[in-house]
Amino acid sequence: MAWQSITSACIATAISLAVALPAAAQVGPRLVQLGPASAAVHMPAGGPAPHVAFLVSHRVANVLNNNACRELAQRGFMALCFNTRFVNNEPAVKWEEIGLDVKAAVEFVRSQPGITKVVLFGHSGGSPMMTLYEGVAENGTGFCKGANKLTQCGEELAGVKAADALVLADAHPGNGVNVIRNINPAISLVNNKVVVDPSLDPFDPKNGFNPKGNSKYSAEFRDRYYRAQSRKMNELIAEAQKIQASMKAGTHRFPDNDVFMVPFSEQEGSALLGAMDPASPETMMTASPRKLLKNDGTIVTRIVKGVSVGQYDHARTNLTFEDGNRLLSVQAFLSANAVKSTHAITGVDHCSSNNSTTCGVRSIKIPTLVAAMGAYNFIRDQEIMYETSAATDKDYIVIEGALHGYNGCRPCETTPGQYANATKNLFDYVAKWTNERF
Repeated sequence: MAWQSITSACIATAISLAVALPAAAQVGPRLVQLGPASAAVHMPAGGPAPHVAFLVSHRVANVLNNNACRELAQRGFMALCFNTRFVNNEPAVKWEEIGLDVKAAVEFVRSQPGITKVVLFGHSGGSPMMTLYEGVAENGTGFCKGANKLTQCGEELAGVKAADALVLADAHPGNGVNVIRNINPAISLVNNKVVVDPSLDPFDPKNGFNPKGNSKYSAEFRDRYYRAQSRKMNELIAEAQKIQASMKAGTHRFPDNDVFMVPFSEQEGSALLGAMDPASPETMMTASPRKLLKNDGTIVTRIVKGVSVGQYDHARTNLTFEDGNRLLSVQAFLSANAVKSTHAITGVDHCSSNNSTTCGVRSIKIPTLVAAMGAYNFIRDQEIMYETSAATDKDYIVIEGALHGYNGCRPCETTPGQYANATKNLFDYVAKWTNERF
């Protein structure tokens, strides 16, 4: 966790590394500049010229040599991996401006010879990017405006062109939701000292924490915890909005923006109950029988439960500065890392934020595939995306044993290689689903 500002030299280094990395059965990648965004074009090495292009990106991560683009190119597609104008710089994020980078990417691939179809590929922090763009493309800028919004778009996205399909591969519900669920509501700062409320402490064995393995929290504790997380988020929103008001009134120390910390809520040192208690039904399993793509390539339909193992080192990292806090700006917090709620699971006002995959799919009608990774935290969230999607042509599947980066979870295995085909199975399924439509 750090306030980072990437320099031109760093960009050049990142791009050169992306070019140097090997990529079997594909050409390139070829680098292109898309205004303030940078991109890498991945092409198949042989076979028919592709007529379908996938777009892959993330809010701030460098994705120029992302494995999704390599996997898609190997299966005969053009894949454009692009970095946004905010690459490696979370505090600088002005969320609605990211839609302009998606617009540039769509226009670029539409102009390439032979390309007739464009598929938005939303993974992790790239998922609310793609649904923001497509939501505006299908519904106009009213989609990202309204009195309930924490931040709003302008007219710069007016007239953007819709894509032809949407693939959500381990999409998260929105960064604001992630932040809520990672907040430790048991901790307060009183006179600059940490005070812990034992009744809400997720790292107290009395509440179900296991310092050596999978934790097990009661339904009563989880409910209290989720409500307390929302209270903390709402307090942070009020604080940030107060700072914004003082900026507007000319009474704040800076007229435009300022540093903003979200304490005890960093992703890697989080207090996410589902990460410690893999049996949590709110996030780690489907509510209805769903398709599960097993490691051997067969598909079964059943209630799908995640196979992840509980994390217990968060008890140590959650209280540290480096791993336990998010250092943002007021603008980055309100536009990309906040959402209104009364309960971190069942009471989220998803459409109060423009950084929301869950809100976006409700207004998106292009064919939509939702693929959840079976060893990560978003199984139920993505089932909800599928259930509430406005698309008439939609599909939902869980990839057995897959982690957030698509690879199989080795610590989750009971036999060696049990989930070794996770990446192959995911992208084979994506390719089959796409080719059946285009």
